[in-house]
Amino acid sequence: MKILLLIILASVLQVSAYAADEFSTLEERMSGKEFKETGLGKLTDTELSALNDWLRRHSVATLENAVARSDSSSAVAGNPYGTGDLRGFPNQPKGEPEDDVINSTIVGTFDGWQTKGTLFKLANGMIWQQTENDSFHIPPVENPAVTIKKGFLKKWKLSVVGHKDKVSVMRIQ
Repeated sequence: MKILLLIILASVLQVSAYAADEFSTLEERMSGKEFKETGLGKLTDTELSALNDWLRRHSVATLENAVARSDSSSAVAGNPYGTGDLRGFPNQPKGEPEDDVINSTIVGTFDGWQTKGTLFKLANGMIWQQTENDSFHIPPVENPAVTIKKGFLKKWKLSVVGHKDKVSVMRIQ
């Protein structure tokens, strides 16, 4: 009986360690130089831990799990994205030319994009992710208007209204 409990305990610890290893902290992702240049080295251990926890909760994997848990009853046969607005998803149905433009606002404070993987949460419920390493910075603004247009080879480009810079994005929710 004790052996069985030890085996179960060891298994639980191993699974916990594996789950914790799936997320890379900022310290692991960045070089020492990047870590210092971004000002993260000035954070206390508590502040850095809180930031890493926030990133863990808002990571793409977490968002993908939320999509998987979302109301699956809305999914139609052969379409894992449901029956709502499908623009931006792979193999979307062919629509009118005006369906190749999405206008919305980014939810919350926005000051630009800087790395592949940046998420853009829109007021219309869509979530888009940056697919290229490019950067664009503006002074922080609240809920800026954005336009997402389908371009060459079905690639989507996001731009902030009033600015000429664009970034390639793909829809993840």
